[in-house]
This record gives sequence, C-alpha cells and structure tokens, in this order.
Amino acid sequence: MLKQQTILIIEDRKAGKPTLSDILSVHNFHSITVSHSQLENRQIEHSVDLILIDIDQSEQDHLQQLQYWKSHKPETPCMLVSGSDDIEAAVAAMKQGATDYLHKPVDSEKLIQSIITCLRSTRNTAPHTNSSRLQNSYHGFKNIVGQSGAMQEIIEDARRVAQTDSTVLITGESGTGKELIAEAIHRNGPRAAGPFVTVNMSAIPEHLVESELFGYINGSLTDSTESRGGRIEAAQHGTLFIDEVGDLKLESQAKLLRLLENQTITPIGSNQDRHVDVRVVAATSQYLEKLVEASRFREDLYYRLNAINLKLPPLRQRNEDIKLLIDSFLSQICQQMQRERPELSSELQQYLVKHSWPGNVRQLRNCLESMVVLSKSGRLTMDDLPDMLRNGEAVHGGIVIPEGIRLEELERTAIQQTLSRNHGNRTHSAKSLGMSVRTLQRKLKAWGIREQANSFS
Repeated sequence: MLKQQTILIIEDRKAGKPTLSDILSVHNFHSITVSHSQLENRQIEHSVDLILIDIDQSEQDHLQQLQYWKSHKPETPCMLVSGSDDIEAAVAAMKQGATDYLHKPVDSEKLIQSIITCLRSTRNTAPHTNSSRLQNSYHGFKNIVGQSGAMQEIIEDARRVAQTDSTVLITGESGTGKELIAEAIHRNGPRAAGPFVTVNMSAIPEHLVESELFGYINGSLTDSTESRGGRIEAAQHGTLFIDEVGDLKLESQAKLLRLLENQTITPIGSNQDRHVDVRVVAATSQYLEKLVEASRFREDLYYRLNAINLKLPPLRQRNEDIKLLIDSFLSQICQQMQRERPELSSELQQYLVKHSWPGNVRQLRNCLESMVVLSKSGRLTMDDLPDMLRNGEAVHGGIVIPEGIRLEELERTAIQQTLSRNHGNRTHSAKSLGMSVRTLQRKLKAWGIREQANSFS
C-alpha cells in the first residue's frame, strides 16, 4: 500500500456545518485540523504533505498566513479556500506561492481533484533518478508529459500564449490532451485566479446548446421557472474552454463570433445585452477548413478563432513519449487506488510502445487503468491487455471474423468498437460508420447500450 498522505487544515470549525476534514476523511486522507487562534499559541511540527488554509470572508490575514508557511515550510504546497470572491486577493495569493485558490462553497470533487493534482505535481518535481523524464516546471504544465521535440515545442508555444489574453484554437485528434493544454494556458495566464469553465459541444443536445452557453431568462423556455446564467457568464474573469467547436450549429456560431468581437452576449428571451469578460480557448478534432468549404462553419469565425493555433500531434507520432506516459499514468492510477505499482513484462512494454493508439493518450491511460484494476498479481503481461487490444485492434493487421457470427452481432461489435475509439462521441462514430446520428442512437437504444463520453479531449 502507498503511504497515506497527511494534510494540515487550518480552519475555524462551525457547529452543524461540514468541515474540510470531513470531506478529506471520506477520500482516505489523514488530516490534522487546527484553528487560526491555535496557531498563535503553538507551532505545528508535524510532517505534512500539504497545507490547506480555510479563510472566512471576514478574514484579512490570509496572505500573512501564506507567507508564514512558505517561509517555514517552503517545500510544502499551500492551498487556500476562501469565502471571498476578490479576484485581486486571489491573484496576489497565487503570486506569493499558493498552489491553488478555491472559492466557497467548495465542490468536494473539485477540492479532492485539486489536492490530488497538487500532491502529484509536488512529487513529480522532486529529484528523480530517471533524468530522461522531462516535465515542464511551470505551474499548470506539470501534468503534460513529453520529451519529444513536437511536445516540447507545443509546451513552449503554450507558455508564450498563456501570457497574453488572445483567443486560442487547439487542434488535434481526439484524446491528444487538448483540454490539458487549455487548462495549462489558463493557469499560467493573467486570468489564473478566475474560473476555468469547460463545455463540450458534442456532448450537448443541439436544442440545448444556446441555453447552455448563453443562459436564459424566466419563462423563455418551456417549463423554465427561473432565469439561469450560461457557461459564458460562469467563466466571468476567467477562461471558457469550448471543446469540439466544430459541432456548433451556424446560428450559435454567429453569437460566438459576437462574443469574441465585443465581449457581449444576449440570454435567450432577453432584449438586453450583457457585457462579459471572458477569454475563449477552443478545440476541435475536425478539420475546420473543410467545414468552411462545406458551408458548415462560418469563415469569419474560423479566422477569428485561428489567430493562434496549437496543433497537438497524435501519440503515434511521438512514440518516445509513451514510456514516460506509462510511468506517469501508472503512478497516478496506483496512488488514486492505493495500490502497489505493478511490474510490466518486457513483451507488454514493447507492445505498448509500438502500438498505434488510435485513441491517443486517453486510450493509453484507459488501457493501463483497466489492466491495473483487473490484474490478479503484481505483474502485468500480455494476458492483462483489454480484450479489444488482445483480440482485435492492432495485435494483428487484418479483420478476422469468427465462424458462424451473425450479421447483427458483427454490426453491434463494429459500433461498440467505433464508439470506444471515439470515446463515446456519437457524432464522430456515426460519421466513421457511414450512418446518421439518429440511426446510431436508434440501434443503441434497441440493444440497450448507453455509451459514456469521456471528458479528456
């Protein structure tokens, strides 16, 4: 088992309200809790892996608290949780060394993910015996693993882009890590203290896209009983990441162009414009130039988005990064599952490195997670590969159809594997299979299959 990590929580407990320690205990973190007043009377000498400071809205000394811990325990990361929405205070905290700054009320899943990311980043920046492992030292880029020239160039370009407030278009195949790059740009830019809001166009039903993006006022939609802000307003003073922007319908494209040109939106049912302050980072796995030629994507919006373009290479074009990714993913997976890290057979390692990975980095991680979860020993071999890899995808080159298989079964297998390769994206899967999305949905419903989309883009 991995060492249980200890978190020092500085918070004032309030009767009847859940505390940060309550949230952490559910996720198997050991925590030590002290109040702000207790810190004045005694110094904490415990060995801790992370310091979590809970600041009430009335609290004014959070920067002093942060400065104290950064001077006394400079190697220990500090996170702040604040009831204040003061953007300037958040920016100041990040500049003085806070690893993250979260606003109350804190979503428990977001808190835990932020803690895991923080602890992982700290571990990855510690001295490592493998000097060939290259990871960017800038906050936000630490989770992007790659020593290949192509990835190093992307990281350097993204670092430069992050210092501006320009719109960015990230292109690349599904699963190459576009959202990771987008978030790294956000966390290294002038809006780092603001929210990072994501919206995936391929995962939202077409009739809900505009309400999801721009919001609506009470009574403008059927059954709506109150007004609701959209994702754009939720990203105020921060970054809006629009994934699969190529799936946006033409009418919504015009409204997005208006946002980019004058930072103005109009909620559904409203006659009043609203000014917003949002940076837009978009991504797509499609060729927008072809969509423009087919009159499915506005040319003016394409040029507005494409002012700065970061093109992510597929994993098959950077094989030298696969060993590093395997090492990083296994560490993440085993830490999250509190398991000993397994050994990989030489045959399996060779296969993983040489495999083409049509689903790119996402597919590699999912493959490793599946093997770790289902493994019955501390050693992974070719026998632990998921069935789709062992029996089909690239263990052999041709298509082998078992004797006696029915056409319906063959069709169902083809659809399931295509959905798996596209990670639940019905639009892309239907296009690959040469059928309409409606036909695909009808077949899935008839078979009782519910595919799940993956957020790694």
